[in-house]
This record gives sequence, C-alpha cells and structure tokens, in this order.
Amino acid sequence: MSIFLDRPPSTWLASNSLAFAIADAFAVSPGHTLVIPRRVVATWFDATRDEQHALMDLVDEVKALLDAQYHPDGYNIGINAGAAAGQTVMHLHIHVIPRYLGDVPDPRGGVRHVIPGKGNYLATAPDPLATGGNDNAFLHHIRPLFAQATDIAILAAFAQHKGVLELEPMILAAVDRGARVRLVTGDYLHITQHEALQAMLGWMAREDPPRVEVRVIETAKLDTSSKSFHPKSWIFALPGAGTAFVGSSNISRAALRDAVEWNLRVDRSRDAVAFDRVLSAFESCWNQARLLDTQFLNGYVNRILTSDALPTGEVDAEPLDAPPTPHPIQQQALDALAAAREAGRQRALVVLATGLGKTWLAAFDIKVLAGLLGRTPRVLFVAHRGELLRQAARTMVRQFPEADQGFFAGSQDSLNATFVFASVQKRALNLPRLAAQQFDYAVIDEAHHSEADSYRRVLDVLRAGFILGLTATPDRTDQADILALFDDHLAYRADIAVGIDSGRLSPFHYHGLKDPTDYRQIPWRGGRFDVTELANAVQTQARMEKAWQGWLEHPGRQTLVFCCTIAHARFVREWLAARGVRVEAVHSEADSADSTEALAKLAAGTLDAVCAVDLLSEGIDVPSVDRVVMLRPSESPIVFLQQLGRGLRRSSEKAALTVLDFVGNHRVFLNRLRTLLDMAPEGTERSSLSGWLTSSARRETAALPAGCSLNLELEAIDLLKEMLPRG
Repeated sequence: MSIFLDRPPSTWLASNSLAFAIADAFAVSPGHTLVIPRRVVATWFDATRDEQHALMDLVDEVKALLDAQYHPDGYNIGINAGAAAGQTVMHLHIHVIPRYLGDVPDPRGGVRHVIPGKGNYLATAPDPLATGGNDNAFLHHIRPLFAQATDIAILAAFAQHKGVLELEPMILAAVDRGARVRLVTGDYLHITQHEALQAMLGWMAREDPPRVEVRVIETAKLDTSSKSFHPKSWIFALPGAGTAFVGSSNISRAALRDAVEWNLRVDRSRDAVAFDRVLSAFESCWNQARLLDTQFLNGYVNRILTSDALPTGEVDAEPLDAPPTPHPIQQQALDALAAAREAGRQRALVVLATGLGKTWLAAFDIKVLAGLLGRTPRVLFVAHRGELLRQAARTMVRQFPEADQGFFAGSQDSLNATFVFASVQKRALNLPRLAAQQFDYAVIDEAHHSEADSYRRVLDVLRAGFILGLTATPDRTDQADILALFDDHLAYRADIAVGIDSGRLSPFHYHGLKDPTDYRQIPWRGGRFDVTELANAVQTQARMEKAWQGWLEHPGRQTLVFCCTIAHARFVREWLAARGVRVEAVHSEADSADSTEALAKLAAGTLDAVCAVDLLSEGIDVPSVDRVVMLRPSESPIVFLQQLGRGLRRSSEKAALTVLDFVGNHRVFLNRLRTLLDMAPEGTERSSLSGWLTSSARRETAALPAGCSLNLELEAIDLLKEMLPRG
C-alpha cells in the first residue's frame, strides 16, 4: 500500500476526482507540494490520459494557492517516477517546488542541486549571517524556521519581556502544529526580567504534559569559576535536516528586530559536524538547568528586589510600557463599580463591547482596590481559553509589575500566587482546594459562559471580597440567567452602539445577500444545524458566486471570512485563491496558517483575506480589518456579535466596516436582523423587525448608531417577510 494513501483527506491542500495534493513532509523550500494520483500508478507513462490531465490541472490549482500564500519568484516542477521516501511501492507524484531569488548559492540544477563537499542546501533564509538592523533583522531569519521545525531549542543568557512577547505567537503556533519547544535562559546578574519568566510560565500552562518547556540556568550553581553565563543559540530541527544560529542575540525586542546583533547560520545539510556540535552544547546546558516554576520565580523576584544595579557596560533592561489611563467609558464603569462596593455589593456584571477594554477595566479596578487596601490585592482571574489568560497576565504585569503571578492551567498548578490565572477546564481544578483560598478580587472573563456547569461550580465555592463578571455579549442562546450569578446587579453596560457613538468603535455598513441555500433541508437538532449537513449545503459554487458578486460590489482591503467548518474554510480559501485573492485559512488542524502570522500579513497588506472557523471569534485584536464576510449561518447571536466585533476596532485606515452576510430561509436569519436592530442608541426608539421589513420607507433607515447602515437585497427582504410570525 502506498504511504500517500494513508494521508487523510483532511490534510489535502487541494483535490479533484482523480488526484490530490499534500504538503511535502521533507520540503526543500516553503510551500513544497506533492500532486498525487488517487490510484496507485507507478510512473507518468502508466497513468491514463485522464489522470495525466487531472494531475496537471491540479498543478495549476496548487500554483494559484502557493502564489497567494508564498509569492515565489518561480517554480520547479518535477515528475517522480519512483517510490516515495520510506516505501517500496512505486507511486507517481509530481513535485511543485516554489523558488525564491537567492534560495541557493548555486542555482544550477535547482534546489536539490548538490554543492560539492556541501551536501543539499535547505534554504529558508539563504544569508548565512544575520547582522541585525532593520534591513537584516534576526527575526526575519528565524520566523520561517519556526513555521517548519519539528524540534526547536533556544538558549539565551537572558530574556526580556518584550522579546518574549515577540516570540510568543511563533512558539505557540509551532506547539499547536505538534512541534516540541525547549528554551533555556539564565539568572546571570538578574538581567532576565521576572515579567518575561511569568509570560513563559503561561506557555507551559497550555497543556498537560506541555509541549513547550522552559528551564533556567542558576549561575551560582554552574561548575565554573567565573559563574558568568553568556551563550546564545537558536536551533531548528526537521527530520533529516536542521538549521542553527550561534551569535549574540538574546531574547529581547531589540536583539530580534533592530539592534546590531551578529548570528551565524549553520545548516545540518551543509555542515553536520558543526550543527551536531551546537545541538550537543545545548543539551549540556539543558541538563544543567532547572525547570521554571512558581517556586523559582518567587525566589527570583525576591533576589531582584535586593540585588545591586547592573555593572557598567552590562545590558540595560527593556522597560515595560507604562499602563494606559482609563478612557471615559472605562471611567464610568469604574465609578459604577466603586458605587457597587460602597453599597456593600460583592458581585457585579459589566458589559463592554469588544474593543472597549474589558481586561484593562479589571486592572484599573484592582488598582483602585489596592489604594483602598494599602497593598496589592490577591486576585483570581478565570477564563475558558489560554489566550485570554495570557492576555490578562500581560495586562496585569504592566499594572502590577512587582506582583508574582501563577497559572492554574495545563501542567501549571499554582494557586498560591498573588495573581492566579486559572482555566475553568483544568481537570485538576479541585473545588475544595479552591474553596480553601481567599482572594480579594476575582474576575470571571467572558461571563456569558458562566452558566456552564464548570463556571457555576467555581462561583459556588469561590471566596473573594469582590467578584467581577466581564462580557461583551451577555445574552446566551439558551436564555440562561447570567445576571443572577452576579447578584442580579448589572453595574454598567456599554454595548456596540455606545462604542460607535463614542467614536471608540468603527461604524458598520451591513449588506444582506439572498442565500441560495435551502436551509429547510438541513436537520435542526438541539437549537443548531447539523454541522456536517450544513457544511455540505453551503459549500457550493452558487453560494460562492453570490458572495463574489458582493465581494466586488462592496470592496475591502483587509477581509476576515468566517466559515462553518475546516473543510469549508479550505474550500473558500481555494475558491478565492483561484480568483487571484491572496488568502490563507486559519483553523485547528495541521495545514492551518499561523493565525498571528496571517493577521500580521493582513495588516501589512501582503494578504487580502483570512478564512477562519472559530479561532478568531474571541480575544483577537484586528483593527486593520475593514471587511467581514459571514459565510457561517451562526445560530447564536453571541457568535454573530463576536465575529462582527472583530472588525469594529478603530483604525485610521478605514471610515467604516463593510459587512457581507447571507440571509436564508430560516428563522436564525430573523434573529440576526433583530440583533442589528437592537443596536439602537439609548433614548432612540428601536425599529421593530416586522415594521422595518414591511415599510418601504424604512428599508434604508433603521435606528442604528451614527454612521451605520443596514441594507438588504429585495429578494432577501421578501424571504424574511415570509418567515415573520403570522397574525
């Protein structure tokens, strides 16, 4: 049996009836793809004429995808008439290899050309020396290696908080696709910032056991007389290949971006002895280092507070950015929370629309409480996603830089820190242990989830002087009484309308397109569509042609496209790429683009669109997005508002957000329209759904926040009118 046929269709990049395409497991350049017949065919000459045509058609389709994602300078196309690596079965496959100017020292013969005495050259950053500065920043050399390596090992004498934040998205993306990441840093002269160590603790709080591990060299315990520690190496390994850099870059924003730092590249394929020597030296340091944990961190913080200043000539720390000051909406919420506590309340809910700064509101209010107590309060922050916990930790460390932090998530088990960031999903969240803790302040983030059993159990035993629930979307689909969990006290509410009218959120122009999908044929179970049937129904050429018409009529420079499933996201990505759109798909499987990288490309203008399933619904800031396309007929108003909110961040480059949505023959679309009409500013009479649909004079003039508009195609209006309740 051919090993190619072991690859599930979910990993295919493209396919047709006779062939499929997959990423080469031993890529010689970014984007290297194999096109393979579905039938086991030994050579090109054994393939039927139809199979040959199908293979070449797929080569063209793959080229369009790679053009959109990688922008190569050219291609090598090679027909392999032999066996794949590791198998004896002959199975024809075509290599589609993107080429880049300067990708090999000697381009004769292509990227597989063997340089005498050097071996094969795997080049993602062909310049062997990174010298730093804006034109040759070290980050540009290592970024593509993070995206490919299966084993990453970093050794840095010290780590700064801003440098850790630069690395975080690349490291977490590597871990998400299955890579192992190991990092060693040191405590030499206390140059490493404790805030950097706290952030790295958050990396290890993601899984149990973690696929990222951080260790620390304690210089006082080194088996040397000088007790100094200055090494720096960055190692990226692949099966049978690898790249290492040795030089001067520690983990700091300056060292990664614009500082003059020299780092020499060593490729295993060109100098295996040197590469293995670097790897061996790393392993030696790794074996001497101790695990980074809360116990070490607390002791390190105490040593920093009593240590002398750095000797002259040593590296100065990169200072943390000063915390912001509350904007007017946040100040109103702070006043309301202060009044709630003065009235003796111990729980309150605050609703702030996405983009109005919920986490910073909590940090500001904890600072107020610190002033009243005369000390740093003990705080518990509970959320359902690791990114929200890490985001909160980054915020709190700027407001309380000297406070110790601990994570109770993944493999991390700290409930004793001053600031505890806890995942509600952690199986080890032993309620008696939690009940034994006393906190001054607790935050329940994304409180619209708090009716879930896991949240309710936490709230039932939580001992805290004050508990704040935060949400942008308080209305759950099941109409659960979230407010009751916070003593029926809504302290403050500023929804999307308030945010837009205040100028802190962007206005939107909503365009409803008639959906050609017949939703009456899709099973409806438990308040939602059957996911598989829904994906099959919406994944059609007719629907995409309709979306494309709206795409051209209502243009945007930077677009988020929300899809139903991973298969749907792949389908939409391929469909758009075939029409010249520079697009990537972000989801939870191995062929996903890195979400942070994709959004960075979108903001920089090197991508036109990002297709997403659920990963961009909560906790992601994308202010540059000026168009949202909703191909997912979400049953939940919460999800609808979250996806809308991804484009409502203010940006100097957009006057308003363009929203393209489908309107189909199902009651969920009535609910979406009700959600929009409910955004009427305070003191304004809301437009009734039936009144707005049936009055031709109001079709273009809903009572919406300033600068917003609501437009539906006539066919869509007629369709919705048919679904209005009778009588």
